[in-house]
Amino acid sequence: MVRIATAAVAVSIAVVVITLSVILGFKEQISALVSGTMSDITISNPYGERQPELHPISDGEELRMVLVATKNVAHIERYALRSCVVRGEEGAVGIALKGIGNEADMALFSERLEEGITPRMEESRRKELLLSKSVAEKIGAECGARVELLLLEGEAPRREVFKVCGIYRSALGETGAELALTDIRNVQKLNGWEPSQISGYSVRLYDSDFAEESADIINLRLMREYEGEENLFAVSSRERHADIFGWLETHDVNAAVVLTIMLVVAIFNMVTALLILVLERTRMIGTLKAMGMQNGVLRRIFTHRAMRIVALGTIIGNIVALGLLLLQKYLHLVKLDESGYFLGEVPVALSAGWIVAVNILFIAIIFVVTHLATSIVGRIKVADAIKYN
Repeated sequence: MVRIATAAVAVSIAVVVITLSVILGFKEQISALVSGTMSDITISNPYGERQPELHPISDGEELRMVLVATKNVAHIERYALRSCVVRGEEGAVGIALKGIGNEADMALFSERLEEGITPRMEESRRKELLLSKSVAEKIGAECGARVELLLLEGEAPRREVFKVCGIYRSALGETGAELALTDIRNVQKLNGWEPSQISGYSVRLYDSDFAEESADIINLRLMREYEGEENLFAVSSRERHADIFGWLETHDVNAAVVLTIMLVVAIFNMVTALLILVLERTRMIGTLKAMGMQNGVLRRIFTHRAMRIVALGTIIGNIVALGLLLLQKYLHLVKLDESGYFLGEVPVALSAGWIVAVNILFIAIIFVVTHLATSIVGRIKVADAIKYN
């Protein structure tokens, strides 16, 4: 029974650590994908959500200083948007053409490149286009091919020819797959804007967990300190993509359910093991009581024995869990369907802080329940115990 109880504790703590690690890994990596694709916060004219080409803002030093001086802001990037249709040999698809400057962080898109290169920001403007794999397949465009952009203006669409410089895998499946990147000067020219006119700023934060709070602070500072004529508003990625973050929040419920079930299993096995230990030592308990030992001392003896079992099971469970998690982290053994989960493999998040906290919580709850269970020692009568066989 002792071995069964030890194994139950080991399995329980291992399942809890692995479950929380995977759930936290999902939240961290998908949040990073959203941040890398869409940024943590966007600042723009709210009237430009549907027709961005009609509502530019002015890129000025005063506005930049307000943003950069805000706590938690790590980096800002200009961007310009244009809604249009891209047409290739096999079809046409609506896209959101996003122009980026040379200060843009292209790390995520570079990592997810299937073919070609990211748009080059050189002195001479290049009409290069980075398309998602999904859009490229729909229109039958390959890397290096020329495609038409159809701009809906007046009665007849205006046509512009661009070269596909690269194809990337969308970080969020079909969500965001319509995003196509190019030099910001191309979009400014298509929109008929001045070089100082942009759609807004992408803001990246040091800690994206505080995106909503940082957006509120930026909005407050814009209202108090910025004297420009534009109607500017900061929106966090969590608000803009509430569906994705809402899906992530449902994993917290799953984690709570798993934690509760594993804790109940461990407690049930520990209490059962403790009762068996007490019954096996009934005569010994009676003898010790007859010699004057108090119930409190006897309870501490059995509690100590039970916690030795818990400690051994916890050590084994952590070794097994961390071993499996490290194998997954470095060898990527378990794969996922990227179209359904946004990730190609099971993510792993390891941090000493939450692992230690979970272990302490687990041990503390089992200790309390086990100590309460030792109250059965006080119900054993000396006369009956000595006669017990």
